[in-house]
Amino acid sequence: MKKKRSFIPNGVAVYGGLTLLLILGIAAFVFRQDFSGWEKRYLADAPKNGSLVQWTLNDDLETFLSDQVPFRQQLVNLNALAELYTGRAVQLGAWPVGDAAVEKPVRADPEVLEKRIAAMKNLAGDIPCLFLIPPTAGMLRMDEMTAARRALYAEESRVYDILTSQEDFIPLRQLFEECPETVYYYSDHHWNNVGAELAYRAYCLAADVKAAKEDAFTYTRYFPFRGTTYTRSGLPFVREDVLICAEPKAPVELKVQGEETTYDHLIFPEKAITYDGYEVFLNGNHGKLTITNPEADGGTLVVFRDSYASSLLPYLSVNFSRIIAVDARYYTGTFRDVLREAGSIDRILFEYSLDSLANDTSLTRKIR
Repeated sequence: MKKKRSFIPNGVAVYGGLTLLLILGIAAFVFRQDFSGWEKRYLADAPKNGSLVQWTLNDDLETFLSDQVPFRQQLVNLNALAELYTGRAVQLGAWPVGDAAVEKPVRADPEVLEKRIAAMKNLAGDIPCLFLIPPTAGMLRMDEMTAARRALYAEESRVYDILTSQEDFIPLRQLFEECPETVYYYSDHHWNNVGAELAYRAYCLAADVKAAKEDAFTYTRYFPFRGTTYTRSGLPFVREDVLICAEPKAPVELKVQGEETTYDHLIFPEKAITYDGYEVFLNGNHGKLTITNPEADGGTLVVFRDSYASSLLPYLSVNFSRIIAVDARYYTGTFRDVLREAGSIDRILFEYSLDSLANDTSLTRKIR
């Protein structure tokens, strides 16, 4: 029996493949980029020196070509879709739910949570304190998931409900679930303006503080916005968001520790067009910042916080003459240093996501 002849000779296929690889390699060097906006990170530079004995040149070259290959975003999108439709979505950096991407379930050790909460209350001492812990977007959309994923979020949900049922914890889950509007971004793990305002009004209710009306704020809109959850997912169909920012009409001052400049605003429009549009709030992340409002009469509020508070603090600034906000990830001192240097303090708010509260090891060091 005669063998069927291939329409493409083997030599042509081999040389064609090698030629394509050569063209892609040259293109990676010629059209290389320093920064990937959609991945929100700096890309690998071309290798300069390497040791053939230690294979560092090969490793550096592979990393460079992986970062700089033409049509990389489209290839990442195709790979994410392949993992999704072949049942390997667990390998994605974030999980799809409808036209949104959500963070994977938080793994939380109840004993660790209990110890940190006790340490925080001990830190506050006689100063009135409250805890504001938002439910995750995945937790709120459990019913839209497969049974396997829903079971994972059910465990996260159980830990969250036990935690937030304690005294001094502000209830948010039911409030968020009953809201007819979306309270989280489609492309980012943070609450959107609807969620931030709900959290603000829940805090005012729990703290017996009069919440400001909507006309006390100026609202600005920035479109499009795609956050870090979209980046980690690699999925192309995640909906673009509108970044809505609330800023008090009352005159305020923002002072960032380590900076000489004093700002007269809390929203920074120039940040909206950068790779991390969420930095439009408060000009990004800072170890310690102070917001003063001479027209407010609520005294001093100290907020130990993570990034969720960035969109919450502009709301709170209407009620307090001074807010001192501290992010453990960037603050070099301890939380006791903050309280000692602050002088007279009227209230303390601990605002952390469940993931931060459970897994941010810097909290343990700062609370000591």
